[in-house]
Amino acid sequence: MGEPAFGVLGPLRVKADGAAVRVGGAKPRAVLATLLLQPNGFVSVDLLTEVLWPGGAPRSAVANVRTHVRTLRQLLPPAAVAGLRTEPGGYALDVAPGELDALLFERRLAQARAARDRGEDSGALRGYEAALGLWRGGVLQDVRSSVVWDPAVARIEELRSLAADECLEVRLRLGDYAHLVSGLRSRLTESPLREDLWRMLVHALRDAGRVAEARSAYAEAERVIAAELGVEPSAPLRAIGAEVNGYAGRRRSATPVPVCQLPMDIPDFTGRAVEVADLEALLSTAGRHPVVAAVSGAPGAGKSTLAVHVAHRVRTAFPDGQLFADLAGTSECPREPAEVLAELLRGLGVIDSAIPGEPGERAAMFRSRLAQRRCLIVLDDAVGAAQVSPLLPGTGGSAVLVTSRRRMPGLPAHACPLGLMRHDDARALFGAIVGAERLIREGADADRVLAECGSLPLAVRIAAARLVNRPGWSVSTLADSLRDERGRLGAVRSGELEVRAGAELSYRHLPEPAALAFRSFGDLPDDAVPGWLVAVATGSGGQAGEEAAGGLETLLDEHLVEVVGRDDLGLNRYRMHDLLRSYARELALTDHQETRMRRRLAVIEALTALARTANAAMPTRFLGVLGDPGGQGGRPPAAVAALVRQRPVDWFESEHRNLVAAVDAAVRLGRADLAAALAIELAGFFDMRGYYGDWLRTHRLVLDAMPSHEGAGAAALLRNLGQLHLYQDRYEDALASFDRSRALFAELGHRTGEAVAAVGAGSVHRVVGELDTALEMFTVALRHFAATGDPHGEAVARNAIASVWLEREDPEAAAGWLRGALELSLVVGDRHREAQVRRRVAVLHELRGEPQAARGELEHALGIFDELADLHCAAYVQQSIAELCLRQGESGEASALLVGALAVQQQLGDRRAEARVAGLLGELHDATGRTQTARHYFHRSLATWRRLDVPDEAGLMDAKLRALR
Repeated sequence: MGEPAFGVLGPLRVKADGAAVRVGGAKPRAVLATLLLQPNGFVSVDLLTEVLWPGGAPRSAVANVRTHVRTLRQLLPPAAVAGLRTEPGGYALDVAPGELDALLFERRLAQARAARDRGEDSGALRGYEAALGLWRGGVLQDVRSSVVWDPAVARIEELRSLAADECLEVRLRLGDYAHLVSGLRSRLTESPLREDLWRMLVHALRDAGRVAEARSAYAEAERVIAAELGVEPSAPLRAIGAEVNGYAGRRRSATPVPVCQLPMDIPDFTGRAVEVADLEALLSTAGRHPVVAAVSGAPGAGKSTLAVHVAHRVRTAFPDGQLFADLAGTSECPREPAEVLAELLRGLGVIDSAIPGEPGERAAMFRSRLAQRRCLIVLDDAVGAAQVSPLLPGTGGSAVLVTSRRRMPGLPAHACPLGLMRHDDARALFGAIVGAERLIREGADADRVLAECGSLPLAVRIAAARLVNRPGWSVSTLADSLRDERGRLGAVRSGELEVRAGAELSYRHLPEPAALAFRSFGDLPDDAVPGWLVAVATGSGGQAGEEAAGGLETLLDEHLVEVVGRDDLGLNRYRMHDLLRSYARELALTDHQETRMRRRLAVIEALTALARTANAAMPTRFLGVLGDPGGQGGRPPAAVAALVRQRPVDWFESEHRNLVAAVDAAVRLGRADLAAALAIELAGFFDMRGYYGDWLRTHRLVLDAMPSHEGAGAAALLRNLGQLHLYQDRYEDALASFDRSRALFAELGHRTGEAVAAVGAGSVHRVVGELDTALEMFTVALRHFAATGDPHGEAVARNAIASVWLEREDPEAAAGWLRGALELSLVVGDRHREAQVRRRVAVLHELRGEPQAARGELEHALGIFDELADLHCAAYVQQSIAELCLRQGESGEASALLVGALAVQQQLGDRRAEARVAGLLGELHDATGRTQTARHYFHRSLATWRRLDVPDEAGLMDAKLRALR
């Protein structure tokens, strides 16, 4: 095939029989360019006028346009003139795909992608090269641009960019490293902040055996990103950087798995083939820009079921994860966007303490996290556009699937209205439940049932289940019963009528255990719940794994509840549709008030008892005052308690939202004592996982609800708040909380509590440099721990005392305290405490001039923290190892360690550690001659020290910056 007759992928070009045709005159060229950007499409005279005279057209504009078109007819070859058509109000230029380079480019690109999808990489590479070979420069680069062209030009240039990226990926798979590296460097010249391109370049150089160049490329990527954005490279880029620098694999670390929060798909999903296909096609278009689809429809139309089903079908197209959030738009209290953003950010790996407080900042962080990812976000049950808008990505290849009862015209989304189920689909669904033979035998009556159900999937499922569970009923009986029920419910608003009719019909025939379980859902949290919690609410005391507990098996048979998956303990989680839950709340109100109170309190007490059981089995011991695991309170099923003892952290994660909701519920019931007991039990888990927002909110909520701050509960809550304030560098608040807690415990004669609070107060004094006061506090704590026979507390206090002597650079004074702390940690079997002590032993070896011994202790501690999945403490140890490496001249390993530690400290919100690590990175880059990057890190460290009001450290960073200048 010869060259195309028309070219816009570069300078404007026209050819006839292989020879160039000169088209002169700026305005005729602009007219031709506009027609070629909309090939085979109508171009109005008004549009051409706007292109030719953007500042305002003369009166003769229409006549002038005709003149310019006549000029084109005279200049263009005969074949092209034949395609230039005059239409009412405008013109069109007909061209075949092979006659215009832009159309030919798109055809070749489609062929290359088809070959790639078939796994024919060699053919795909040839196709991509042929497509990209048509480009001679920027689109219409020698024609004066027009804003009218912007959408068309942006689309074709974006296709070029995507094609170039896809071609590079094919080259990487084929191992065509020479061309790949040159192509990547060219792309990076255009887009120097594309981390995916940097990652591919380092990967290609490494696999080609050019390791030194790979290291240099990673260093350049780190420098450019730091200088331009002021941030660290992302985790995937840091990971390959660590590999080429020789550090990866030297410590055991879990490979991060993309999050998948999707509820379980319905195995017998029926119908909606058109809607499924349309949504799949739409979501598949997510690429350089995100795609949003909004599914709206009547209550019970199957919006959530459809969204989850489609999400499962397309999940492989979104390898960076799938997020799910229930927006509770139809509940009494729809969720605030800020709360949902925090949940989504946690799903993306942001630790709670690093999540900003302001909603706008949370939304910005969310968009930033998604900018280089391909994630699928399902937002279920939205109340409106205002709730959803802050939850949308701004750039990147992610897609969002929203469901709502309302249309949301204000949302930048593709509207996907979900109407009634097609009759054939509704019949298929009904037949799948009641049996195909029965559907054929009683087809006419089945149609009556479907009419009474309004072809709403939820109503059809409930009605069909009603029939299956009543063998003596005919389909005709069911249809008559539904008609009578609909007549009785005439006041119910449209859309809910059919579902309520089936639900009431089912409820009136439920056996009492199942009816009680149905009503109990009206008093349970809105989140999915485990079966044992339903059993506790009903007083039936079911065991783990018993589906029949509390009548749940009957509710499942009647399609009144659904299983949405299994939790981390392997137990089923149950959810009730919002329409049915509203009905359950109405029914719950008919129960005696005392019965409802007893039911709610039983749930709170059972959760508290299991939280105590979990805390007793946690791999780390929280330095706080907790309740007695065998004390008074709820009695959860023994089998569940056994599972919790085996996997305490997993249980806390599974019940996280329900536990926080239970604290709120206890406060609303006027039982601040129960709320306090549960909040205290949650603090250790919040500490381990960095859920600082929930920690702060629950503790403040309970303290505000208490009539006075006098008892042990208030003292424990204040101590916990002091610890949180200390983590977040609020030293005055921390000391005030610790001191008040210590005074309360002293008044109560609670020596363990007094000792724990004293350790906290001493830690604040040590951090701010008041070493004499810190030593006094730690000594008081040790005396109290010893008096109460608490060896774990003694280990904590001895380690703390040693820290003061190490701050004073007196290793011999610290040695005895550390020896005692390590022995006690080993005796009580507290590995976390053992690792903390070993960190301090490493400092002792350093002060003695024994770097290898120090390195051994740090590696030992790091292994323990890795096994316990304690990211925070592991980051501190990484920092310590990096400092050792710096002093021994091992800059490559030091860089990888420090960059990883800085990212974790930034996530955790530990600004003091962040400032220290940033300063170390500045020193490293200064020593290796990378002045610009060193300046960036010194500035970052200086700003943080100034915010913390630490003038000595700030002065040190300022001096380093002056030395650079």
